[in-house]
Amino acid sequence: MEAARVFDAERRSLTLGILLTVTSFAVEGMGVVPALPTAVRDLGGLPLFGWAFSSFMLAWLVGTVGGGLVADARGPYRSMAAGLLGFGTGLALAGLARGMTQFLAGRALQGAGGGAMIAAAYVAIARAYPDSLRPRIMALTSSVWILPAVVGPALSGAVAERVGWRFVFLGVVPLLIVVALIVLPELARFKVKRPLAGARRMASALRAAAGAGLILSAPSLYPREAAVAAAIIVGGVLAVPGLRDLLPPGTFRAARGLPAGLAVRGLLAFSFFGTEAFVPLGSGELRGVTPSQAGLALTAGAVGWVSAAWLQDRLESRSGAKGRPMVVGVGFAVMAVGIVVVAVTLLTSLPVALVPLGWVVAGSGIGLSYSAGGLVCIAAARQGEEGQVAAQLQLAEALSTAAGTGFGGALMATLARLGGSPKEAHGAVFAVTLATALVGVVTSRRLASAPAVAAP
Repeated sequence: MEAARVFDAERRSLTLGILLTVTSFAVEGMGVVPALPTAVRDLGGLPLFGWAFSSFMLAWLVGTVGGGLVADARGPYRSMAAGLLGFGTGLALAGLARGMTQFLAGRALQGAGGGAMIAAAYVAIARAYPDSLRPRIMALTSSVWILPAVVGPALSGAVAERVGWRFVFLGVVPLLIVVALIVLPELARFKVKRPLAGARRMASALRAAAGAGLILSAPSLYPREAAVAAAIIVGGVLAVPGLRDLLPPGTFRAARGLPAGLAVRGLLAFSFFGTEAFVPLGSGELRGVTPSQAGLALTAGAVGWVSAAWLQDRLESRSGAKGRPMVVGVGFAVMAVGIVVVAVTLLTSLPVALVPLGWVVAGSGIGLSYSAGGLVCIAAARQGEEGQVAAQLQLAEALSTAAGTGFGGALMATLARLGGSPKEAHGAVFAVTLATALVGVVTSRRLASAPAVAAP
């Protein structure tokens, strides 16, 4: 039976280690997001709310490229070890922060470590599991989000309300020590020794992150038009060449094959996470719900994601790889419906209980598209370049999440300066993320072709 093969004697310990790694990341993700509005308000940094996400994701961009390069050249062990260390240190730094500068530095360190962790996990999956087993292990990695998704947001909200948001961050650190003791010995057997020729790609990653950061910071420089223009121009000069070095040709125009798969991942991240980042904030500002109540929507979205990932696994067993492009398109459409339900509920007087309902729909949509689109990209990797493709996947996700959350935060801050209401600001954010999801429906059609290969 296929499930038994994932946990057979040869792979059992590795499977457990990978799942525990993702679990630790899920615990942090489902716990931190509901607590972020409280933390940022306490530190007096509400105008920088979008940067609580963008700093994480831009650093993720750098961490995932570096982690992928090291994993290809030396195996996933070193990437995972460095990632766990950085992730834990960042949690401690944010949890002990006395101002927004330290808090954002901690978030950035979390992102860099998390990127290396996930890149290492992708490389281990690519090297240890055949294509026929990858849908199952990816469904399992989605499934480990269930418990953190069900318990995490409500628990995080309660802790933030009654004990303090700092404990939400600091409480994850001991779990990472346990994860390291289990997963690192399993990854040690995948050690290789190839030339570490990644200086150019790391430099490109740093340029791309710095450029994207400048572009995202431009709106905060208003009304100094010259400074706004300079930030956008310099940011573009840095980011565009860097991204061209990191991504395969044709990614920005969604050329068929791997480039389209990476473009799809970016559109998914922008639309889903660009909406999710503002669900807890909007729930509190527009409808007056508590952090623990707002966290229920995130729980619902994660449960929908996991359920859809398992459905994708079942679909794979029937139609195989040929059905992946259609599943991605359906997932985008379902996600768009969920965004509409959430937006309309928050912006009107409809029962607030519809927010979790809408987000479970959106979660189901990304659960379908995320798994199927990721499998398209993994199948396109040449032998020995699995880490590069894993890094490209995470790069597309990191940059697009940073863009979605950062643009949303900048848009809200700009409208507030111009006298717009919170309702108008949230409505504008949701309109942009919905439009992106609809673009994804069309882009998914370009996955139906022979896979391309990673750029050298």
